[in-house]
Amino acid sequence: MGAVYRARDLHFPNVVKRVAVKEMINQTRDPAIRETMLRNFEREANLLATLEHPAIPRIYDYFSHNDRSYLILEFVEGKDLEALLVESQGFFPVEKVISWAIELCDVLSFLHGHLPDPIIFRDLKPSNVMIDQRGHVVLVDFGIAKSFQSGQKGTMIGTEGYSPPEQCWKQSSTPPCSTTPSTVSRQPPA
Repeated sequence: MGAVYRARDLHFPNVVKRVAVKEMINQTRDPAIRETMLRNFEREANLLATLEHPAIPRIYDYFSHNDRSYLILEFVEGKDLEALLVESQGFFPVEKVISWAIELCDVLSFLHGHLPDPIIFRDLKPSNVMIDQRGHVVLVDFGIAKSFQSGQKGTMIGTEGYSPPEQCWKQSSTPPCSTTPSTVSRQPPA
């Protein structure tokens, strides 16, 4: 388990640079599980280092100390979609929802088209979709994201109710579909 903290990077004393510090606490006594957790943490850090997209926070550093591992990430000023839903007194404007949906599709398309291997963001839920102070979508928490491998069986991981059916049924996933301008219609429905 862990937490995320807002912090200030002190390497540049004349610049106020806020960062997010994601902490993972590894208290298991089983050495094999401890090693797996550390490998998964390092996999997340290395995966984030390969990604450059406006809807994905940049990673600045990662390290481990004793039973804790840390990711130093770009701080996203805003709120997650779950908090916005709880706070809302009614429906969001349709234009805003459409804009968020398009941005979400754009970042997922970017991940699915990642080379050399597509990336599957396996924990898509309102609390992992931030809306920044400019009103744009930012995906957070790549802890269980992984490179797609054809024919690999699904494992039940992530949040119940948000997992894809093939994962729940432990079936193989299909490759992420690629979208090109010729296959995506921009025409409104009739």
